[in-house]
Amino acid sequence: MRAALIELGSTGFRLTIDDGRDIERRSQHLHLGSSVSTYGSFTERDISAATRLAAEFMAAAKMHNCQRIVAIATESFRLAANGEAVATHISREIGCPVRILSPQEEVSLTWRAVVNEFPNRPGVIMVDLSGGHLGLGSGPLGAKDPVHNFSYPLGTSVLAPRALADGYLETSTRTRLEHHIAETLKPAMASIGPTPAEQIVLTGGMARALAQLVHTTRRGEVPDGVNGLGVDCSDLGHLVKKFSEISLPARLALPGMKQRRSLHLPLAVAILRQTMRSLEAHEALVTTVGLREGLLARLMTQQRAA
Repeated sequence: MRAALIELGSTGFRLTIDDGRDIERRSQHLHLGSSVSTYGSFTERDISAATRLAAEFMAAAKMHNCQRIVAIATESFRLAANGEAVATHISREIGCPVRILSPQEEVSLTWRAVVNEFPNRPGVIMVDLSGGHLGLGSGPLGAKDPVHNFSYPLGTSVLAPRALADGYLETSTRTRLEHHIAETLKPAMASIGPTPAEQIVLTGGMARALAQLVHTTRRGEVPDGVNGLGVDCSDLGHLVKKFSEISLPARLALPGMKQRRSLHLPLAVAILRQTMRSLEAHEALVTTVGLREGLLARLMTQQRAA
């Protein structure tokens, strides 16, 4: 049975079609999180672009004869003053309800997908950096949901309008941002506590881009894949320094650098490094699974139950 998942994210919209054997994906960046951070609401231009793209994805899902189509929205729709109204408008236009995930549900779904990748670890602390939020989930391997579940509007697209100047993160701004992240995360750190036996896992497109850049720099060649690659605080520290010294064109020329992520990458480095510092973690692993896999797993489980 074919199923389709339409994700209305803070950085981009994604369509995933799964027939149980093969998966087809499409995506397009809209950076709605940056727009909401700047204006407080979705603009008419945002609404038009989002509706058009959601309709295109719905048409593609129907062309593939998907029997089950699910559409979800994340942080930018939670933050926007007109987020609920826009979700309702898109639902009406595409003929499919768009459900805005709660922060806790988003973290839980992502954590479940991530923890399944590490069956030999006693537990996992997941750090999920997206365009909209910074999510933290922690718990033992056998748990259905994370014991600790936190979500903060500290995603790259949301912070970019206030932190970046033409793609640059000034040192003074980075210092203030690191202090803000550290203060924001204090309640979560107090709740999670010292967990030396748990594996720290980073997920999200920016974490994958950073892992690829780190290992390309180390070895002089782009790795075949990033799943399971290690990243440590010193790696991120070197990138903080590098991004402060090179121009944007030079950044784009780095091996393995993808243009669509290059603008916000300095911000992602700062967020992830400070989060690892707050966790008192020197190193972490990167995984390619995340919210999408958690949603697809739930969707397939619901289909089997039906």
